[in-house]
Amino acid sequence: MTTTPPDPGRLCITMCNALNELPRLNQSVQSFLQQHEAPPPAVFAANLALEEMITNIIKYGYDDSLSHDIRITLTREPGRLTVRIEDDGHEFNPLSQPPPDTSPQIEKRKIGGLGIHLVRRTVDAMWYRRREGRNLLEMIIRLPSDTEPAAPSTSNAGSCPGT
Repeated sequence: MTTTPPDPGRLCITMCNALNELPRLNQSVQSFLQQHEAPPPAVFAANLALEEMITNIIKYGYDDSLSHDIRITLTREPGRLTVRIEDDGHEFNPLSQPPPDTSPQIEKRKIGGLGIHLVRRTVDAMWYRRREGRNLLEMIIRLPSDTEPAAPSTSNAGSCPGT
């Protein structure tokens, strides 16, 4: 896992598609969010979103056992935290997934499907697009001083070098 040189409001991480990379990712994200005094609900939302979405990419995004780069960018702006994930796995739009049926008793529910549902309910906004063979997922987590509506990035201004 690599982290690009510090930008005061941005954390850029490139990790390989291996589950054993997740603890280091979590540590880097925790440190960044603490430095930027993110409130506990925002820290929880960012950690949940990254853990769930990246685990899905690692488990289901590739048919081979080769190493693939997953790029993560966190950008702290006034009133919001933007979390961006970019990967070259299979095309997968998490927003196209139907909500899980939570009506049956837990013992009778089918396994899976709750992670994306939880992320969608935890973040304030979420966008997906496929560009040049890559999945781009962007999530917005509002911070207490936010008063403007969230909008997806229209440029690479929030991207790390090489994205």
